[in-house]
Amino acid sequence: MKIKTASLIILIILVSFGIGFFTNQFFTSGNSELISPFVSLQENTSFPLLTYSIPNLRNREYFTSKIKLEKLISEEELYSSYVFSYTTLGKKMTGQINIPDKFTTSPTQKHSAIIMIRGYVPKEIYKTGMGTQSAAGVLANNGYITIAPDFFGFGESDPEPTDTWQARFEKPIIIIELLKSLELNGVPTAVVETKEAPTNLISSNLKIDDLGIWAHSNGGQIALTTLQVLDETIPTTLWAPVTTPFPYSILYFSDELEDEGKEQRKWISMFEEKYNVFDFSVTQHLDLLQGPIQIQHGDADDSALIYWSEEFVKKIELENSRRSEILENYNSVGENASSNELSQITDSAEPSTASAIIDLTFYKYENTDHNMVPNWNKVIARDIQFFNKYL
Repeated sequence: MKIKTASLIILIILVSFGIGFFTNQFFTSGNSELISPFVSLQENTSFPLLTYSIPNLRNREYFTSKIKLEKLISEEELYSSYVFSYTTLGKKMTGQINIPDKFTTSPTQKHSAIIMIRGYVPKEIYKTGMGTQSAAGVLANNGYITIAPDFFGFGESDPEPTDTWQARFEKPIIIIELLKSLELNGVPTAVVETKEAPTNLISSNLKIDDLGIWAHSNGGQIALTTLQVLDETIPTTLWAPVTTPFPYSILYFSDELEDEGKEQRKWISMFEEKYNVFDFSVTQHLDLLQGPIQIQHGDADDSALIYWSEEFVKKIELENSRRSEILENYNSVGENASSNELSQITDSAEPSTASAIIDLTFYKYENTDHNMVPNWNKVIARDIQFFNKYL
């Protein structure tokens, strides 16, 4: 009897083990959408790129650092160019900064700075300042400090992440931390070299009174994301910006790759299964955008289609109509409305965006390419007028 009882117990244990093994295999199979209650949810809901969604970037903590002048690049007639560095995402970032001479001779003048965000440049030909140098020079000649980060993996910056998608998504963070560093710490005016001090020691700092953004091509999407995350008024001018919805903005260029975009399409397919692409798309967060913004685009541009800007402008017009309607309804109710009524009127719109129409100007140029040739001089002149007005 004892032998039978022992055999029965062993049989029950074996059957239980078999059921448990089968259940675990079924529920954790890659082909099943079900999740086993015995498997850690953390392992199955790990979304590392979600930290770069626009909503999460808005809730992120940002850090500042001192801007350092590493070395002199050149001395022009009205300004001096330096390689600068700062710390962002815990790593070293370099770039080119142009400082007008008038600020060193008359430091009490108003100091306006423009962050320059370049588009795509192949690593093998890139040098610090490339993609922004010409426009930055004209702006510096007209009295603006210009700051153009290289981005990780370029210039003398630290290497970029091995995950190319992380490298793409983290660029707004790089710009935001540069903006905040400039606001808090200003910019140095000279490199001081002494026996007692490192070459990075600065002689004095210029306080930045106003900040603007200039961006070209892919830099346009970075700039717009930055504006949406900060929800601030930062005068911004965009040349031939990439404004088409994500992930089409990536797919459009994929046929230029060696594999004609095969790997990118595969990755995006996996990305869309795991993430909500709207969380990463500029066009899905226009309610967070503030002006003034100036867009300039040529109709002969085959790198960033002018159609994208035209469609983007239409979406801004719809957003402005929405805001106007909210404001009209809000005003028509008057001071006697209850807080509940006002809440229903504003709906999901925040007060800061519900009442502020996006100030947008759009210029189109015939027979003009991605780099604004042959209308480059006219385009940069409009940028100067724009910044003179708003900074």
